[in-house]
Amino acid sequence: MDLHEFAAPFAEHLGAWSGSGRGYYPTIDGFEYNETLTFTGVPGKPFVKVEQKTTSPGGAPMHVETGYLRFSATDHVELILAQPTGQTELLEGTYNPTNGTLELTESRIVNSSTAKTVNQTKRFYTFNGSQLTTAFHMAAVGEAMTQHLESTLHRTEADRGAAHA
Repeated sequence: MDLHEFAAPFAEHLGAWSGSGRGYYPTIDGFEYNETLTFTGVPGKPFVKVEQKTTSPGGAPMHVETGYLRFSATDHVELILAQPTGQTELLEGTYNPTNGTLELTESRIVNSSTAKTVNQTKRFYTFNGSQLTTAFHMAAVGEAMTQHLESTLHRTEADRGAAHA
């Protein structure tokens, strides 16, 4: 696939990643989930499509997100996500291809009129060979910024280069 030069350093992470995670927050009981996170390259464009789906350990749908990871000429990246829970997130941060870290620490959230109030989020992704660890932090429903989710995922596609739009 002919990725845009800004997205090319991320090429090794394209494809589907699956595994398990756990969630917790001061206002809810802890829970476990299964997650699939897919990064799909778009030929010639400086962005990557992102799709995330979670299910309960029994297979019932829990959450989905879809959006785009946008790259620039520097290490600056933006992640734009839409969620059926009534939020859109615009996160900004850095991608370091040398150590495989994607850190999105600045966010702007828009909540629909019927959604729970989420004020701020942070997302962290660490790629280490065929393993991806994730962490999601949020300030929501009157609570200060705290970690909400964490997962450990493994590559599920043998041909990671096949993941393109």
